[in-house]
Amino acid sequence: MSALTRHWELKLLALGVSMVLWVFVMTSEKSDLIISAPLELDGIPVGLQVTGDRPDSVEVQLHGLRGTLLRLGNDRVKARIDLTGSAAGEVTLRVLPEQIMVPPGVTVVRVNPSRVRLVLGSARS
Repeated sequence: MSALTRHWELKLLALGVSMVLWVFVMTSEKSDLIISAPLELDGIPVGLQVTGDRPDSVEVQLHGLRGTLLRLGNDRVKARIDLTGSAAGEVTLRVLPEQIMVPPGVTVVRVNPSRVRLVLGSARS
């Protein structure tokens, strides 16, 4: 009996245990990811529209399980800003982590830029 085939059951068991441990470590490790989140504007008052330059997205730093972050697509993270009650003219709004839509188990750590400047003007018919 050779050294490779001796106690093959124990060697196979050790290989199985090591694979399970590797999968556990890879899926339970926390990590951070910076992703670009599209900016969605809600509640634009009637008769107003966004004029001039407007940012299309913000950078968002996310924290969560490595496996979850690796499967995260750009379409799953969105920054939603509510303009309800805004008046015509220049408006500066804070972009808070609570305004970022993310899947369960993912936390927003930071948003850059944290403020967005928009210009609201009258809508043309």
